[in-house]
Amino acid sequence: MKKKNKLLALLLAATMSFSVSACGSADTGKKDDGKSTTENTDSNDSKDIDYYASAVEKMKNVSSLNCKMVIDMEMKITAGDESQTMKSSTVSNMSCFYDPLKVKADMTVDAGEAGKTDLSVYAEAAEDGNYTMYMYDGTNWMSQTVTMEDLSAYDAAGNMTDYLQDSYNFQDAGTEKINGKDARKYTGAMTGDDMREAITSTGALNSLSSLGIDESQVESMFKDLGDLPITMWIDEEECYPVKYELDMSSLMNALMANIMESMGEEAAGASIEFTQMHTEMNFSDLNAVEEFTIPDEAKAAAPAA
Repeated sequence: MKKKNKLLALLLAATMSFSVSACGSADTGKKDDGKSTTENTDSNDSKDIDYYASAVEKMKNVSSLNCKMVIDMEMKITAGDESQTMKSSTVSNMSCFYDPLKVKADMTVDAGEAGKTDLSVYAEAAEDGNYTMYMYDGTNWMSQTVTMEDLSAYDAAGNMTDYLQDSYNFQDAGTEKINGKDARKYTGAMTGDDMREAITSTGALNSLSSLGIDESQVESMFKDLGDLPITMWIDEEECYPVKYELDMSSLMNALMANIMESMGEEAAGASIEFTQMHTEMNFSDLNAVEEFTIPDEAKAAAPAA
């Protein structure tokens, strides 16, 4: 049981690290110059629009947006004669304003038999150049001073812009209906090296050191991870991104295999299998978000210890 508990702790830490990167830190330091490597499939028509390049430009000036993010996860953990299946669905509804930044996020984590958790988060710019985050767990409010990096998971426009990278080699895949509108579909992939750089830049792997994972084991985690498929859709009328999807199942299984190998005898007889690790984000009301007010109870909350 001790082995199982350590494996579970390691798994949750690694999953958190990769989820942070997938949902809020895709930018690996590459800056887009606004030039697209993709081509419209009907390039013989002089009136064709390069939707990808247009989206890159338009996202630079977004003033507000709403988005809904859903992360569905299912995995099976086996250690000796014991096995456990874990499932969760995390739904986040976010409203974001920019210049200055102001964020509202309502999240629900449904872990099946393990229960359901609701969390509300607000954030706004503070006078000292940092930000104040307010959190409500269903019972109490608390507040804390944070940096922009701490808010990356709630910066929906920044997250979408980070995925508009030419290095991900997006290819035009035709048109589909998204929320009743014609949208141009693009498919691409984030390489294992890109993912490694993104995760490392967030500092999310720091939690692994407390579990006794040394630097060499962290290095081995990133071996032969393969690519992370990315699909996005761009509204043909407005030329704004309206949806993206990430299928992390294969990547997470490769990660877990590397972790087990690095642990050697300590992980003998254990296995972890992801049958699902999928992220979807839908965007709406770009530049037209209804104003919201941070509750007085939030602003009166005592700072977190």
